[in-house]
Amino acid sequence: MSVFWNIDKNSKIDEVTLIEHTLKYGDFDDIVDLFKKIDKNRIKEVWLKTMATDKRFLKVNLMIARIFFDMDVEKDYFEGLNNARFEVKVSVK
Repeated sequence: MSVFWNIDKNSKIDEVTLIEHTLKYGDFDDIVDLFKKIDKNRIKEVWLKTMATDKRFLKVNLMIARIFFDMDVEKDYFEGLNNARFEVKVSVK
């Protein structure tokens, strides 16, 4: 079942949320549909900013990079990215 079945064209879902959640939680066909609906460069921009650094999605990111963005990368590419979501910033005065 497609993740798009319940989304109206006039929906208030912002594009970034739609892209990120489809890449994270959609199946392969959902991701293919996403690329038919939204420009590849825009999807890659959102993916790099919101998902590629998230180590919880390492396998999905590797698949997305290889199949959808034609990147010749291994999992260590993602392990080396700065994972801002989980970094704790401590300021010492």
